[in-house]
Amino acid sequence: MTKLRFTIIISLIALVSVLLISCNEKKEVSLDDLIETMKESSLNIETDETEVASTHYAYNPEKKMFYLGLQFNNDEIPSNEQQKAIYEKFLSKASEVTNTGDWKKALELYNVTFEQLLPNNEKKTLAIKKENSDIIEFLNSK
Repeated sequence: MTKLRFTIIISLIALVSVLLISCNEKKEVSLDDLIETMKESSLNIETDETEVASTHYAYNPEKKMFYLGLQFNNDEIPSNEQQKAIYEKFLSKASEVTNTGDWKKALELYNVTFEQLLPNNEKKTLAIKKENSDIIEFLNSK
C-alpha cells in the first residue's frame, strides 16, 4: 500500500510539473507579431523618454531591416549612453513577445537602424545593429 501511495504521489508531482512547464512556454512568434510589438515599443519610447518628441517605425522585408526614427526635443541628440539605453529599451520591449525574451538572440537575424528625424523629411543614421551581431554601433557619436 505504501509503494502504491508513493507511486501515485510521484506521478501527480510529475504531471503537475509537466503542466506548469507547458503552460509557461511561449508560442512561436511570427514576424508579424514581432513587427507589431516593435511598433508598440516605438510608441512607448515616445511617451516614456523625455528627450524624444516623436518616433517613426518601419520594416523592410527585403533587407530584413527594422528602422526606428527618433525626433529629439530641440533636435539635440542625447549622449551615446542615453541613446544606447533608449535603443536597448526599445529592443528589449519588442523581444518580450519572442521565445527567448532576449533581444540579442531574438533579433540576431535582423538589421536595425536607428535614425534621427530632421526637419524637411531628412534623417541621419545614428546607430545600427547588424545581422548576426548583438552590438549597437554608433555612427554619429556625440
